[in-house]
Amino acid sequence: MARQENPVDPLAGPLQSFAYDLRKVRIEAGNPTYRSLAKAAGYSPTTLSEAAAGLRKPSLDVVEAYVGACSGDVEAWRRRWEQLDRDLAGPEAEPGAEPEPPVVPARRHWWPLALGGSLALVVAAAAIVLTLGDPPPSADASGCPAMPSHRTFTAVTYGEGAPVRAAATLTDPVLSTVPSGCTLGFTGFCVGQRVRDVTGGTPDVRWFVLPDGKVVPSALVHGNPPAALTPVACAKGRPVPDGIALVLTADNAKSGGLKATASGGNLEIVGFAVRRSTGGWRALGLTEKFSTSITVAPGEQVVVAAAACFGGDGPTGLIDARRFPGAAQSATLSTSEYAAASKAACAYP
Repeated sequence: MARQENPVDPLAGPLQSFAYDLRKVRIEAGNPTYRSLAKAAGYSPTTLSEAAAGLRKPSLDVVEAYVGACSGDVEAWRRRWEQLDRDLAGPEAEPGAEPEPPVVPARRHWWPLALGGSLALVVAAAAIVLTLGDPPPSADASGCPAMPSHRTFTAVTYGEGAPVRAAATLTDPVLSTVPSGCTLGFTGFCVGQRVRDVTGGTPDVRWFVLPDGKVVPSALVHGNPPAALTPVACAKGRPVPDGIALVLTADNAKSGGLKATASGGNLEIVGFAVRRSTGGWRALGLTEKFSTSITVAPGEQVVVAAAACFGGDGPTGLIDARRFPGAAQSATLSTSEYAAASKAACAYP
């Protein structure tokens, strides 16, 4: 999956629709990173990212800077920003009019809320959908499929669009291609053939499952599954990793060199991270080769971690850590440290 913010559902409300369209401005500008966008906008990457997060209304100055840095229509977005307050307030009631009865949310709104109750329900629901299947949703005027009522998360297509296949392998024929700029609703993800992330260049084995059971490579859309979601089965899927072990050895090819090598069952992608005596965990990169090199200063104490990853920002929960010196012994870390190490090891570059 390309490195992006958490997906926003444009159907969830005016604020989310505003953020979704703001992100499309960035995609249409060639999808620059927030770091590069910040140089032109004059605001920090975090401020610009929060403007398109769909959590709160951004200031007009930030929106104008965001759109201007993307060479968008600043005046049109100024009007859109002013309209947002009215959209959030909703229609005003006429004097003496009876209040409207509360509207029962459509299923597409309450389904994601129900997911928060139990991971088991999420996995079970995904399995049911895969078994029964939904008819393909109809496309709108832009060629984007309608948002399905059964969905666990969403992702946005970009570039040349997203190819849809019946099985999680690039050798399977493309059944259709969803145009760029569409928001797709997925019921889950499975593990399939590695695909190179178009934006970040990192490997990814996640294939996102549509309600009818067909799949889209995660590496070709913007969006990630919820962190607690576990893989489901799909056609021509691959087994999930079932273990990982890390070994540290001296790298005689360079002074102070240390080589980290991982092994384990069904490994596809390994991420490495290091924690030095000062500072927190630092990512060393994702690799299919299961090894990396580190430079250690004389007398320096480090902890190296290797994690099995599904792809960028996709730790599997399998991780091993070793201290150096004393590489023969595992490093016992707290739960929060393991989580931090996994997050760093599987992070996008």
